[in-house]
Amino acid sequence: MGPETLREWIAEHPPPDRAFRQSLALVGERVLAGEELRFAVREFLDELALLPRLELRERAIAERPPDTGDRQADAYLGALAEHLAAVHDLQRPGWAVEPGRFLATFWFPGLLPAFQPMAIAESPAAFRRRGIFIPAAALSRC
Repeated sequence: MGPETLREWIAEHPPPDRAFRQSLALVGERVLAGEELRFAVREFLDELALLPRLELRERAIAERPPDTGDRQADAYLGALAEHLAAVHDLQRPGWAVEPGRFLATFWFPGLLPAFQPMAIAESPAAFRRRGIFIPAAALSRC
């Protein structure tokens, strides 16, 4: 019986490492160039889910993204790096806990006020400690 999912197929037929190009540093560059954070993050998470080895996941979060000029985006990238390191049992990159990676006020990215209590309850710890509140589904990809 053959693979049932794309992830299983990639595990059996791994492309060369150079085929995987997404990183949080690239997400930061895209935001700096004017792209919306949520779109760049979604593409990053899509590729991350397909990475066949832990060292590729670690490489994807290791390099420091440039400062985007948007404190919320910079904090979000720090939270995402810390969260992914915890979930995948990777080394947390040092840049993720730099002072500019935390917010002074709470932020509920793209959420209507009615959904904010759900985000407070579901937000991963790496996001909560930075004042960012997201629903759990915000990090899951189909």
